[in-house]
Amino acid sequence: MASADGARPPDPTDAPQAILFDLLMAVMNSLETWSSAAGGEHGIAWRDAVTDRMRAAGAYLAYEALVEEAARDLGLPPTAVRRLRDGWARMRPWPDAAALAGLSLPYGFVTNCSAVLARQASRRSGLTPRFTLSAEEAGWYKPRAEIYRQACARIGSDPGRVLFVAGAAYDAAGARAAGLNAWLVPRRPLARHLQTGIRRLRSLEELVADAR
Repeated sequence: MASADGARPPDPTDAPQAILFDLLMAVMNSLETWSSAAGGEHGIAWRDAVTDRMRAAGAYLAYEALVEEAARDLGLPPTAVRRLRDGWARMRPWPDAAALAGLSLPYGFVTNCSAVLARQASRRSGLTPRFTLSAEEAGWYKPRAEIYRQACARIGSDPGRVLFVAGAAYDAAGARAAGLNAWLVPRRPLARHLQTGIRRLRSLEELVADAR
Protein backbone atom coordinates (compact mmCIF):
# COMPACT_ATOMS: atom_id res chain seq x y z
CA MET A 1 0.00 0.00 0.00
CA ALA A 2 1.44 3.39 -0.99
CA SER A 3 1.72 6.37 1.29
CA ALA A 4 -0.35 9.53 0.75
CA ASP A 5 2.29 11.01 -1.58
CA GLY A 6 2.66 7.82 -3.62
CA ALA A 7 5.83 6.38 -2.07
CA ARG A 8 5.95 2.60 -1.68
CA PRO A 9 6.40 1.68 1.99
CA PRO A 10 9.92 0.32 2.45
CA ASP A 11 10.26 -3.43 2.80
CA PRO A 12 12.94 -4.21 5.40
CA THR A 13 13.46 -7.63 3.79
CA ASP A 14 14.68 -6.05 0.54
CA ALA A 15 18.47 -6.21 0.29
CA PRO A 16 19.74 -2.65 -0.18
CA GLN A 17 21.47 -1.70 -3.40
CA ALA A 18 23.01 1.43 -1.88
CA ILE A 19 23.39 3.24 1.42
CA LEU A 20 22.99 6.91 2.30
CA PHE A 21 24.39 8.41 5.50
CA ASP A 22 23.55 11.52 7.43
CA LEU A 23 26.95 13.18 7.30
CA LEU A 24 26.93 15.54 10.26
CA MET A 25 25.51 13.20 12.91
CA ALA A 26 25.95 9.59 11.79
CA VAL A 27 29.45 10.01 10.33
CA MET A 28 30.92 13.21 11.80
CA ASN A 29 31.01 14.26 15.45
CA SER A 30 29.40 17.64 14.87
CA LEU A 31 28.17 17.67 18.48
CA GLU A 32 31.74 18.16 19.66
CA THR A 33 32.20 21.05 17.21
CA TRP A 34 29.04 22.86 18.32
CA SER A 35 29.82 22.39 22.02
CA SER A 36 33.36 23.68 21.62
CA ALA A 37 32.17 26.73 19.69
CA ALA A 38 29.56 27.63 22.31
CA GLY A 39 31.87 26.95 25.22
CA GLY A 40 30.01 24.00 26.72
CA GLU A 41 26.46 22.73 27.14
CA HIS A 42 24.89 25.58 25.14
CA GLY A 43 26.31 24.07 21.95
CA ILE A 44 23.75 21.28 21.79
CA ALA A 45 20.88 23.71 22.45
CA TRP A 46 22.27 25.93 19.68
CA ARG A 47 22.46 23.04 17.23
CA ASP A 48 18.92 21.96 18.16
CA ALA A 49 17.64 25.52 17.64
CA VAL A 50 19.11 25.51 14.13
CA THR A 51 17.54 22.10 13.46
CA ASP A 52 14.15 23.41 14.59
CA ARG A 53 14.47 26.29 12.12
CA MET A 54 15.41 23.97 9.27
CA ARG A 55 12.50 21.64 9.97
CA ALA A 56 10.08 24.57 10.11
CA ALA A 57 11.42 26.07 6.86
CA GLY A 58 11.39 22.89 4.77
CA ALA A 59 12.70 24.66 1.68
CA TYR A 60 16.33 25.73 1.88
CA LEU A 61 17.12 29.03 3.57
CA ALA A 62 20.72 30.18 3.94
CA TYR A 63 22.19 27.84 6.54
CA GLU A 64 24.70 30.33 7.90
CA ALA A 65 21.89 32.85 8.49
CA LEU A 66 19.94 30.29 10.52
CA VAL A 67 23.06 29.58 12.58
CA GLU A 68 23.56 33.29 13.35
CA GLU A 69 19.87 33.84 14.12
CA ALA A 70 19.77 30.93 16.56
CA ALA A 71 22.96 32.15 18.26
CA ARG A 72 21.45 35.62 18.80
CA ASP A 73 18.20 34.17 20.19
CA LEU A 74 20.17 32.08 22.68
CA GLY A 75 22.28 35.06 23.73
CA LEU A 76 25.55 33.63 22.43
CA PRO A 77 28.31 36.10 21.57
CA PRO A 78 29.33 36.72 17.92
CA THR A 79 32.61 34.97 18.70
CA ALA A 80 30.66 31.70 18.99
CA VAL A 81 29.72 31.87 15.30
CA ARG A 82 33.34 32.54 14.35
CA ARG A 83 34.51 29.63 16.53
CA LEU A 84 31.97 27.37 14.84
CA ARG A 85 33.29 28.30 11.38
CA ASP A 86 36.85 27.66 12.51
CA GLY A 87 35.94 24.43 14.26
CA TRP A 88 34.12 23.10 11.21
CA ALA A 89 37.45 22.85 9.43
CA ARG A 90 38.71 20.61 12.27
CA MET A 91 35.57 18.48 12.71
CA ARG A 92 36.37 14.84 13.41
CA PRO A 93 34.54 11.67 12.36
CA TRP A 94 33.17 9.33 14.99
CA PRO A 95 35.74 6.55 15.61
CA ASP A 96 33.47 3.86 14.16
CA ALA A 97 33.04 5.80 10.89
CA ALA A 98 36.34 4.37 9.65
CA ALA A 99 34.53 1.06 9.18
CA LEU A 100 32.68 2.52 6.17
CA ALA A 101 35.85 2.11 4.12
CA GLY A 102 35.03 -1.60 4.12
CA LEU A 103 31.61 -1.23 2.50
CA SER A 104 31.11 -3.01 -0.81
CA LEU A 105 27.83 -1.20 -1.61
CA PRO A 106 27.89 2.29 -3.13
CA TYR A 107 27.21 5.00 -0.58
CA GLY A 108 26.69 8.75 -0.37
CA PHE A 109 26.33 11.47 2.23
CA VAL A 110 23.28 13.69 2.77
CA THR A 111 23.44 16.70 5.04
CA ASN A 112 21.50 19.72 6.28
CA CYS A 113 23.96 22.53 5.66
CA SER A 114 25.41 24.71 2.91
CA ALA A 115 27.36 23.23 0.01
CA VAL A 116 30.66 24.71 1.21
CA LEU A 117 30.31 23.32 4.74
CA ALA A 118 29.14 19.96 3.39
CA ARG A 119 32.27 19.62 1.25
CA GLN A 120 34.45 20.56 4.22
CA ALA A 121 32.88 17.96 6.49
CA SER A 122 32.96 15.30 3.79
CA ARG A 123 36.69 15.82 3.24
CA ARG A 124 37.28 15.64 6.98
CA SER A 125 35.58 12.23 7.10
CA GLY A 126 38.53 10.65 5.26
CA LEU A 127 36.03 8.53 3.30
CA THR A 128 35.15 8.33 -0.40
CA PRO A 129 31.38 8.59 -0.90
CA ARG A 130 29.95 8.64 -4.42
CA PHE A 131 28.69 12.14 -3.65
CA THR A 132 27.77 14.51 -0.84
CA LEU A 133 24.35 16.14 -1.23
CA SER A 134 23.80 19.29 0.81
CA ALA A 135 20.46 20.89 1.60
CA GLU A 136 21.61 23.92 -0.39
CA GLU A 137 22.12 21.81 -3.53
CA ALA A 138 18.88 19.88 -3.03
CA GLY A 139 16.82 22.98 -2.26
CA TRP A 140 15.25 21.30 0.76
CA TYR A 141 16.12 20.50 4.34
CA LYS A 142 15.66 17.06 5.82
CA PRO A 143 13.21 15.64 6.81
CA ARG A 144 11.46 16.76 3.60
CA ALA A 145 11.03 13.80 1.26
CA GLU A 146 12.52 15.68 -1.70
CA ILE A 147 16.10 15.65 -0.43
CA TYR A 148 16.11 11.90 0.32
CA ARG A 149 14.65 11.12 -3.10
CA GLN A 150 17.17 13.35 -4.87
CA ALA A 151 19.92 11.39 -3.13
CA CYS A 152 18.35 8.09 -4.25
CA ALA A 153 18.22 9.36 -7.83
CA ARG A 154 21.90 10.34 -7.66
CA ILE A 155 22.96 6.95 -6.41
CA GLY A 156 20.78 5.25 -9.03
CA SER A 157 18.40 3.16 -6.91
CA ASP A 158 14.72 3.28 -6.08
CA PRO A 159 14.04 4.55 -2.53
CA GLY A 160 12.76 1.13 -1.45
CA ARG A 161 16.17 -0.40 -2.25
CA VAL A 162 18.19 2.30 -0.44
CA LEU A 163 19.14 2.17 3.22
CA PHE A 164 19.43 5.49 5.04
CA VAL A 165 21.57 5.57 8.19
CA ALA A 166 20.75 8.49 10.45
CA GLY A 167 22.33 9.87 13.58
CA ALA A 168 19.09 11.50 14.78
CA ALA A 169 15.62 9.97 15.16
CA TYR A 170 13.76 12.67 13.20
CA ASP A 171 16.08 12.08 10.24
CA ALA A 172 15.48 8.33 10.28
CA ALA A 173 11.72 8.94 10.43
CA GLY A 174 11.94 11.38 7.51
CA ALA A 175 13.83 8.88 5.37
CA ARG A 176 11.33 6.14 6.12
CA ALA A 177 8.40 8.45 5.26
CA ALA A 178 10.13 9.12 1.92
CA GLY A 179 10.12 5.41 1.11
CA LEU A 180 13.62 4.39 2.22
CA ASN A 181 14.58 1.78 4.76
CA ALA A 182 16.01 3.58 7.77
CA TRP A 183 18.42 2.63 10.53
CA LEU A 184 19.60 4.80 13.39
CA VAL A 185 22.98 4.93 15.11
CA PRO A 186 22.11 7.16 18.10
CA ARG A 187 24.80 9.76 18.76
CA ARG A 188 22.93 11.18 21.74
CA PRO A 189 20.29 9.82 24.15
CA LEU A 190 16.87 9.30 22.54
CA ALA A 191 14.05 11.45 23.87
CA ARG A 192 11.39 8.90 22.88
CA HIS A 193 10.95 5.40 21.50
CA LEU A 194 11.92 4.84 17.89
CA GLN A 195 9.24 4.76 15.23
CA THR A 196 8.24 1.22 14.26
CA GLY A 197 10.34 -0.18 11.42
CA ILE A 198 13.53 1.74 12.24
CA ARG A 199 16.39 -0.43 13.42
CA ARG A 200 18.73 0.81 16.11
CA LEU A 201 22.44 0.16 15.54
CA ARG A 202 25.12 -0.08 18.18
CA SER A 203 27.72 1.34 15.79
CA LEU A 204 28.59 1.75 12.13
CA GLU A 205 30.81 -1.30 12.50
CA GLU A 206 27.63 -3.35 13.05
CA LEU A 207 26.21 -1.95 9.81
CA VAL A 208 29.29 -2.87 7.79
CA ALA A 209 29.33 -6.39 9.24
CA ASP A 210 25.68 -6.88 8.26
CA ALA A 211 26.17 -5.44 4.77
CA ARG A 212 28.89 -7.92 3.83
